Amino acid sequence: MEYLIISLLIFLGAILLVAEVALIPGFGITGILGAASMIAAVAYSFVTINSLAGFISLIIVVLICVVLILWAIYGNTLDKMSLKKNIDSTVMNPECEKLKVGDCGVCITRLALVGEVDFNGRIVEATSSSGLLNENTQVVVVRISGGVIYVKEVE
Repeated sequence: MEYLIISLLIFLGAILLVAEVALIPGFGITGILGAASMIAAVAYSFVTINSLAGFISLIIVVLICVVLILWAIYGNTLDKMSLKKNIDSTVMNPECEKLKVGDCGVCITRLALVGEVDFNGRIVEATSSSGLLNENTQVVVVRISGGVIYVKEVE
């Protein structure tokens, strides 16, 4: 009867650990219960049978845990949960459609690469293509690409 209880505890622990890895990862309670079940199986075998049975059950539990870890690492288990989609879309700036190359404006903020520029009352975010630009600097649009407005200082 003791062998059946030990086997059931080890089996229950393995099932709970598999559920933790494959079905409900990150939840935690199933992994804790699985580990507790396996520890209880080893402790029960030490207490009720003898030391040899305890060490045998300990070796079996360790082997099962090693197999589960290798299955999680080298199998497709963790690969199925990982994100693989790359976001390649961009948000179109509606102000880009109203501006064109050659439009002039004035820097409202300092353009340490990115800042705000006033184009005849229309305030937009722009990127400097010629380095640092201080506020109140006259700028001109040199390029509009992917929703980003590139400006440089008027010479």
